[in-house]
Amino acid sequence: MLDINPILLVVTLAVFISLIVYLNNVLYKPLLKYMDDREAKLKGDRDSVNQNSSEIEALKKESENILASARHEAVSIKETMISEAKESVAKKLLEKRETLAESYKSFIEELEKEKTALRGHLLADRSSIEVALKDRFASI
Repeated sequence: MLDINPILLVVTLAVFISLIVYLNNVLYKPLLKYMDDREAKLKGDRDSVNQNSSEIEALKKESENILASARHEAVSIKETMISEAKESVAKKLLEKRETLAESYKSFIEELEKEKTALRGHLLADRSSIEVALKDRFASI
């Protein structure tokens, strides 16, 4: 039958317990510590990514707001410039019309003066014109 040697049993039990203690200190604790550190690092990285994502979203919203205000400002500046240009053109057009009206008025006055002078000149030379016309008709 089987003989159970108590000394061998105690030695085997002592070797098994010492091996478990040794492996626990040398292998299992560092391995568990490494796994816990890795999990903590992964959690920190996830938190960092989430924080960066929220910062990116905030910056994106801020840039959209800045772009919207810049567009609004550009539209208002454009409208202001257009209205100023229209006013300037209208003013210049009015000035040019006034100048042309004055020029036309002075031209009409000069024309009337020339007409009066020509009429006076024709009336003064009336007798010579009548003689010339009679000669002309007579020659026909």
